[in-house]
Amino acid sequence: MTGRAGGGFLLVLALTVGSSVAPASWISWTGDVADVVRAPIMPISRIGVSVASWLRPPRDVTGRPVDEMEIDQLRRDRDRFEQMWQAQRVRADDLARRLRQLEGLPEDALRSPHRPLVVEAEVTGRSPADPRSPIELRMPREGGERLEVGDIAVWNGHRVLGRLSHVAPLRLMVLPISNPESGPIEVVSASASGERLPRMLLRQEGRGMLVADVDKRFALEPGTRLLLADARWPAWAYGMEVAVVESIHPLDEAPLRQRVTARPAVDGPAVARVVVLSADPEALP
Repeated sequence: MTGRAGGGFLLVLALTVGSSVAPASWISWTGDVADVVRAPIMPISRIGVSVASWLRPPRDVTGRPVDEMEIDQLRRDRDRFEQMWQAQRVRADDLARRLRQLEGLPEDALRSPHRPLVVEAEVTGRSPADPRSPIELRMPREGGERLEVGDIAVWNGHRVLGRLSHVAPLRLMVLPISNPESGPIEVVSASASGERLPRMLLRQEGRGMLVADVDKRFALEPGTRLLLADARWPAWAYGMEVAVVESIHPLDEAPLRQRVTARPAVDGPAVARVVVLSADPEALP
């Protein structure tokens, strides 16, 4: 009888060792050959852990015994506090992004007594093929109820995309400055100096560009930034970037003038998020 038991034990031991060194593809119920060795041991290990927990229950830092209900409550508190911490991280990141938007505004916007309300919005609709087409925004969750037609949409803090043309409960519509319905925009050169800055009136051109006819003595070159200086826009928006000079050509019909062609400072079809600046009286300090 003893010989049979010893032979059976050796057979089981040989099968276990052989299975543990066999390729994992030979075993259909697991992809890890180490499970073959762990399988006979796990039930005994679990029984041992249960007995040890019963004989020596867990204690807190003061040595007081802690039951399972208290441990479960601690786990729930841990998970809740971790979720709150992650939520605060997201909130802090959102506040940091808004601060960067404020730091990108012109100094006049922050010195003005009518400082703008800053609301971030997501682009939900646009025509990639036409930079002149209106752009649809999702109504923001916070501050959206204070937005009005005519508020300014900007990108990267100080670059003008356009103005709100429609405000609805669920969406906003932005009319880009390249759209003919936006009308002419008065600007000055960022490189100009002196007390009186020479101004030019940009008007929309059919290809989504902006053009202006100016005096030849007006110093300009490709790459010059053109800044907002239009009395029909809020005063706190003065100094925002409207366009960038693309090319300059002489006018045959007007020898003393030259035509300036500029592209909008923001590529409307390419942006995913913008910031809407509102002159809502509630945004006063």
